[in-house]
Amino acid sequence: MPKVSIIALIYNLEAYTPLCINSVLEQTFEDFELILVNDGSTDNSGRICEEYAKKDERIVVIHKNNAGIAAARNTGIAHASGKYITFIDCDDYFHEQMVEILYKQIVTNKADIAMCDFLPTKEGIEDQRKDRLEDYTVSTYTNRQVLYGLYEEGHTYVVPWNKLYRKELFKNVKYPDGYLYDDEFTAHRLLYEAKKTVYVHVPLYFYVIRNGSTTHSPMTEKKFDKVLALHDRAEFFRLKNLPELEEKALDNFTVYFFWYYLNSQIELPKADDRRTEIKKIYNQLFFRIIKSRQTNKREKVVYSVFRFSPYIHKHLFTDLGRKT
Repeated sequence: MPKVSIIALIYNLEAYTPLCINSVLEQTFEDFELILVNDGSTDNSGRICEEYAKKDERIVVIHKNNAGIAAARNTGIAHASGKYITFIDCDDYFHEQMVEILYKQIVTNKADIAMCDFLPTKEGIEDQRKDRLEDYTVSTYTNRQVLYGLYEEGHTYVVPWNKLYRKELFKNVKYPDGYLYDDEFTAHRLLYEAKKTVYVHVPLYFYVIRNGSTTHSPMTEKKFDKVLALHDRAEFFRLKNLPELEEKALDNFTVYFFWYYLNSQIELPKADDRRTEIKKIYNQLFFRIIKSRQTNKREKVVYSVFRFSPYIHKHLFTDLGRKT
């Protein structure tokens, strides 16, 4: 049984997939299985996976009908036999010491999650993945402490692929199907379940900035899922009786609610149903937002006018200050 299961999400990026797989196979830590979840690719990605599997017995290939990122992640988790799990997207790549360093820290510190920095990089640049790393700092957090990171260096704490997880964390946590931002729905749950998290302050994951990726694509109605996820996080903290984190979550929800609501009126004029959906959630949270210590006097006025009439709000306020 391997110590680590590495789950690679493969979908229609045949030009990037070889580097992704090679960066895993060339890890200095060798006791792993690589689970390639081919989520219904229509290009040569599936064939590339099979060719690699013939060359390395640590590779397992799973072909499935396209069902999205969350379903692919859950499929990989279900097939994982390692005590620890990590993820990689098929257009990204690992530093060759990533698994070695994270595994050492998670075991040495008896932690449930080991996370690292990631480095946004341009397409076709990979020299840095072989630079020898020896000096780096490590921070240790309880589950409550690490949750504040969602509002300090948010993206680092949210994304699933810069972390090594104890597999047991996924017994009660699954990535939700049908949502664009499945990691936003899941990050706070995993961090809460982890009694101890270690943060290795060095970039070990290379995130390729690619035209056409979800992050760098135009606004669509599916991107409203971000607002739903942030509402879910606020409710999670309320149910766990974590009032300070709940207030931060409400503030974060409000930022994105206004951004998506107001900008979509210009970019997606026909998305009235989605705007109505998130406006309904805003109305439900309104009194909690107003009472929050994160909300200043001016914002209380702005938010109250908007709740009463988005039309009047639009004509009275041309700037929402820090909230937009």
